[in-house]
Amino acid sequence: MKITPLVKLCVLAAVGCGLYALWHKGVPRHKDQPEAAVETEVAVQVGKISLATLRHGVTAYGTVEPEPGVAGKAAASARIASPVAAIVAEVNCFEGQQVEKGQTLFTLNSSRKPDGSIEQALLKITAPLSGTVVYVNVKPGEVTDPETLTPLVEVVDLNRLIIAANVPSSQMPAVKLGQKVEIFPQQGEVHDTFAPTETATPNPAPVALIGTVTLIEDRVDPKTDMGPVDISVPTEARLRPGQFVRVRIITEERRDCLTVPSRSIVKNQSGEWVIYMVSGKQAIQQPVKVGFREGDTVQVHSLILQPGDKVVTTGAYGLPEKTKIHILSE
Repeated sequence: MKITPLVKLCVLAAVGCGLYALWHKGVPRHKDQPEAAVETEVAVQVGKISLATLRHGVTAYGTVEPEPGVAGKAAASARIASPVAAIVAEVNCFEGQQVEKGQTLFTLNSSRKPDGSIEQALLKITAPLSGTVVYVNVKPGEVTDPETLTPLVEVVDLNRLIIAANVPSSQMPAVKLGQKVEIFPQQGEVHDTFAPTETATPNPAPVALIGTVTLIEDRVDPKTDMGPVDISVPTEARLRPGQFVRVRIITEERRDCLTVPSRSIVKNQSGEWVIYMVSGKQAIQQPVKVGFREGDTVQVHSLILQPGDKVVTTGAYGLPEKTKIHILSE
């Protein structure tokens, strides 16, 4: 029997189909597997929870002045003029000099009597208090005028200075006698204006000096809407009359507050205040109640947080409730 080409082709096709069926049956089927999720790592900066004293205060500005006189206590400054018209014989003081009460400041000679005649007599003008000579406006040979308002010499006790501050009337009710006051000189350095030599080395001013409220006047300037408040100046302050300063009168103080950097507090999608506690390499969202605030420090209330715990500061906004983090710096 002769096998035609068509028969050959059919046989080959059948053999091919059988071989494919056998191969397909022996190969296991691969099930579709989901790709593993890649966990991202967020770069953040962290800070620490700490206990701190937080304060609220009234900010004001004022000028350093000598302490005024009160009942039973003389003023801390004296402006000395000539009691008569006379020729100045000697000047016995200079600016920056420390003088004692009763020490001669200048001497007058040839005073003119009321009838116009000249009396040859020496008249010593002395210091009415111990202090520093801050102003001298007299020279030997000059003729003094008792009618002038400009003093010839001014003496100030630099250990008895105050700050005459002006407080906005809306904040005056919060100011009380005896309240602590932080004093901030406007200059970075306090130069001793009355040093005896020009080569004296200036000393840097403290970050904040501490005084107290000593006087609250019961009036308000209608032009400025400000009320006058006097503040004591510590003797070590090295401030000088006429110096301009900023003050903060402490009206409320809370000690041992649990605090965090203000950057660490954000709102979540529900509008709640939260922080992100650092646990190993993860940041975990923790709800908090926000309390007192001072500058970049905020009080928080939580039963879980403890002093020394780390929290995310830079990078906290928009984090999920739990995320892997990479700490850049603390």
